[in-house]
Amino acid sequence: MSKSTEELLLNSVESASRRKIKIPDLLKEQDSQNVNIIVELDLLSSLMKNLLCCKYYCSSEKIELREDLKSRRGLAVSLEIICHNCEESTSTMSSKISNKCYDVNLRLTYGMRAVGKGGAAARIFCGLMNLPPPPAKFERHNSLFLNVLKTISEDSMNAAVHEAVIANDNNSNIAVAVDGTWHKRGYSSLNGVVCATSVENGKWGNGMSGVLSIFQRSETSRKACYTQYLGDGDSKGFLTIKEAKVYGDTEVEKLECVGHVQKRMGTRLRNILKMSKGIKLSDGKNISGRGRLTLKEVDSIQHYYGLAIRKNLSSVEDVKRAIWAIYFHKLSTEDNPQHALCPLGEDSWCGYNRSIVTGEFYIHKHSLPESILLKVKKVFRDLTEKDLLKKCLHGRTQNPNESFNKCIWERIPKTVLLALKL
Repeated sequence: MSKSTEELLLNSVESASRRKIKIPDLLKEQDSQNVNIIVELDLLSSLMKNLLCCKYYCSSEKIELREDLKSRRGLAVSLEIICHNCEESTSTMSSKISNKCYDVNLRLTYGMRAVGKGGAAARIFCGLMNLPPPPAKFERHNSLFLNVLKTISEDSMNAAVHEAVIANDNNSNIAVAVDGTWHKRGYSSLNGVVCATSVENGKWGNGMSGVLSIFQRSETSRKACYTQYLGDGDSKGFLTIKEAKVYGDTEVEKLECVGHVQKRMGTRLRNILKMSKGIKLSDGKNISGRGRLTLKEVDSIQHYYGLAIRKNLSSVEDVKRAIWAIYFHKLSTEDNPQHALCPLGEDSWCGYNRSIVTGEFYIHKHSLPESILLKVKKVFRDLTEKDLLKKCLHGRTQNPNESFNKCIWERIPKTVLLALKL
């Protein structure tokens, strides 16, 4: 494989920020003669006629630039310059060759895969652009990329683990966030991918054989132990790891994704709204409506619940206090303000406590009826349990995993039927 193709592959697995940094440098170093250009053959022929030294001796009509159609190899074509007066000719392929594959065909194949397309899309693209048809053995090029990308990905994952160990004060017992995605939508796919990202730096490693295989081979292939598992609350993967005892007597600790825990608040409150529809509460009114529990109000409580976790990572008690501050803030009225748990100062999200410092007049317009807060009190109790909050003190989410999954979907769309090996 040519050096330019290897650079393309290496750039494809780097972060967007690193690519942005490197692109200007690559453009400066790139040889202007070593690029692929789409050009009409008659324009190129006219250019060559003006440059050939034999124009002083031979008529321009005697000079011909043509393509040898029998020598086509996908987008790589054989160009021949012939002087019919001197009976001299020379020819060259339009692209360099490496490992029996032309560089332009490799770039076309990888370019199609990078945008989630394959051979059929390449044929349509080449037809519309009036280019030669793509290589007939399109999958052969994919196989070549598979071997190269495996090598690159292994090096990348080893480097990611090494970086995570360094960030963990050279302690090889590191925390990882685990998530998976399926080949097709609707949970009906037989093929899936699982990835584990470092909780500290978001760098990733992945495997097709599931989370258990990732943990089992961590010591031999990555020289590290994944002793903390950040995943969904209902993750079956963690139960599998726990039962397998992959590290012997060393137990793997379960961490919760703060984003998923935050969504639980919204889900629980929406379920109460749905189940209580048409039912009168203790005050004789419905649960929803003006000045009562609405979807907008649910979103607001969910938002502040997430902030209560993220801004109070020093201890479980601090998180618990901040969450209950939301509850009593909503319970407060003009006659019975209950803001003792709310933060103080000018920067406080609590308007009542903020007004004490600024002297501004405050009205309890965001209060909810006591009947509603009694209805949702169990949700607050459940979501302030010590064991749950302890697993959230890291303050991290599975967002890096979701970002990596998006990169996979861009290259392997869920709506396109593809083979297990591309």
